[in-house]
Amino acid sequence: MNYHRALKWGIAITFVMSLLSGCGGATPSSIELPAAPASTPLPAVPQVVVAQPTAIPTTGNMGPFPAAATATTEGTAAVQPSPTLPPVDRPFLMKIERITVVTGRGTLLEGRVVNGTLNEGGTIEILGPQDAVLSPDLLAILVSNAVRDEVTVGDYAGILVGGVEATTLSPGLLLAETGKYDSYEEALAQIQ
Repeated sequence: MNYHRALKWGIAITFVMSLLSGCGGATPSSIELPAAPASTPLPAVPQVVVAQPTAIPTTGNMGPFPAAATATTEGTAAVQPSPTLPPVDRPFLMKIERITVVTGRGTLLEGRVVNGTLNEGGTIEILGPQDAVLSPDLLAILVSNAVRDEVTVGDYAGILVGGVEATTLSPGLLLAETGKYDSYEEALAQIQ
């Protein structure tokens, strides 16, 4: 019974090591199993040799911004920051995920801010496919149902607007700072 258990473990370890051999240069190690016991009640415990862990080189920056790796004089890699602007320094952009009509107030557009900052009193436009642009009035900025002065990257916000019919809107449209994006496609590329 113990021999069969040891054999199963040996096979399982061999299988795992063979899977690891394709991931970064680890090599499977041999497992030595004793011969089947003839008449001894307890077989010898097999010796399992485990390979040393190997380092898997990274191919880029693991952070939110792309970066280029350069070699230093010591031969180590140094990551240089990307020259592109971080999302906070770009013009305001939010993908509309939910639309709600607030009776007597306006239309609430909800979504996550992906670029920039929107302050109360700012000007916004709704961008749609085929160069569709609507210019609503910004009435209020809400975060967790509390009125705020501004929203920034990462905030899940509700932007209360007026001057547009909710029936002309649909989830997937983009709410952007007025005049900062030439088209829906250009703004959408900032999200993906």
